[in-house]
Amino acid sequence: MAGSLSRFPFVLVTRPAEPGRRLAAGLRANGCDALWLPAFELLPPPAGSLAEVRECAAVVSRFDLVVFVSPAAVRAFAVHLAGAWPTGTAIAVTGSGTREALRESVGATEAKIFAPCGSAAADGGAEQLWSALAPACAGLRTALIVRAQSGREWLGERLRGAGVAVRELAAYRRQAHAPAPAERAALQAALGAGSALAILYSSSEAVAAVGGQLAQAGISPGWQARCLALCLHERIGQAAAAAGITRVRLCSADLPAVLAALAPGLP
Repeated sequence: MAGSLSRFPFVLVTRPAEPGRRLAAGLRANGCDALWLPAFELLPPPAGSLAEVRECAAVVSRFDLVVFVSPAAVRAFAVHLAGAWPTGTAIAVTGSGTREALRESVGATEAKIFAPCGSAAADGGAEQLWSALAPACAGLRTALIVRAQSGREWLGERLRGAGVAVRELAAYRRQAHAPAPAERAALQAALGAGSALAILYSSSEAVAAVGGQLAQAGISPGWQARCLALCLHERIGQAAAAAGITRVRLCSADLPAVLAALAPGLP
């Protein structure tokens, strides 16, 4: 595998938390020069929001549907649950990573689960989830969306438009990660000579955050021209293109999918 990746001497994994760390380690084990540099730190919400998270976890059975927008949302909510997930409360997830976090942290084996289908099942995002969820809205009265402190309102707007009473819950917050000296040195060593670059983006907000990190590390403008953006879904790809990256491929964030996306090299 290392030979097929020779045109990518440096792969930047920007997915936060342990999933990103594990992916970078897997890439290195498969012959890639990979650095885990999370776009964001995932932090607890402010004290007032934390009290609201605990409150909602205590009365989760009152909601017809709980939507988790990311693996971090699942984990931030799950630590406050007491007992088994109520079977009458359906769950919606945005992709396979969120569903896996659900399996690990919540269980909820008896609950109805809505998720993107087909080719979008890995990391489809809100639009693809809505395609699976919209037909069920007639039977929903209340929904809780568990998300970061800031983010898109798109899915909540669609649910409200379908007559569902929506409560949005900030279960965690994101803070742009400032590269440590060792991380800046690794970026400078890998990219200072103009080598090719592949970046895995797991959110559209990460595109701007990573651009800021590279600037902080002293990487000169123009890296976009030698970059391949690996994006979990189309909306992220659009953000990467808007930032000047012309080579974009869609792939999920699991190791086999990323290796497959890297194998063809730069066009």
